[in-house]
Amino acid sequence: MLNVVNLLISLIDEHVIWLYGICLLLILWYLRAFARARRERVNTVFTIEKEIAAHKEGRALSSIGVVLAVVVIITAFRFYVMPAVDIRALVEPTPTVELIVPTEEPTGTPQQPTPQPPTYTLTPRATRTPLPSVTPRPATPAPPAACPDPNICITQPGMNARVSGTFAIRGTATLDAFQFYKVEYGQGETPTVWNVIHDVHRTQVNQGVLEEWNTAGLPDGVYWLRLTVVDHTGNFPAPCQVRIVVQN
Repeated sequence: MLNVVNLLISLIDEHVIWLYGICLLLILWYLRAFARARRERVNTVFTIEKEIAAHKEGRALSSIGVVLAVVVIITAFRFYVMPAVDIRALVEPTPTVELIVPTEEPTGTPQQPTPQPPTYTLTPRATRTPLPSVTPRPATPAPPAACPDPNICITQPGMNARVSGTFAIRGTATLDAFQFYKVEYGQGETPTVWNVIHDVHRTQVNQGVLEEWNTAGLPDGVYWLRLTVVDHTGNFPAPCQVRIVVQN
């Protein structure tokens, strides 16, 4: 463990300029993403696209904050922690192994007889009759949601399905004059806030994977999934909603 700390200190000491350069490039990249999202939000007339652009702005600002925090940690480590730490004292000493060389017995000393191992008699064990195998009963899958439009529906997960980790959201998202579709989630029995999973999709899906969702960072409980398909005029039919239970 101490050798790992020593390696980390040496890495920061030798490559601190490169680390600052990488952080600066990341900040410039996220500033560019923030500016592009701001232009999209100002230029669009659709409420859904304004929400998506605002979500991108928030992600860019959060990423900039994380990079700045890394810069602060590197600076504190380089100019405050490292001068006060004796690197040589952190190196773990190499253990010394001492070999014991047996001494020779003097000539004329009678040798001790070598003990013989005891002899055991093996008794055959009675053959056991194998127990009949029990085939587990398959779990009943959750029924699909009753969506108002078969062309806008979520087939998996089913209604009241229990999910965890990363899983695929499957279904159909097709429409005349199709523009894009999005999959959102809301927490609680009657969500008041809906969050877009990843981003909008501008390709129609027919009985396939609509989205991949990772629930590892969410608290356990009831959630609702909502599928919305928007046409070129900005209108959209009634969305499809599915109730699920997250159990990580």
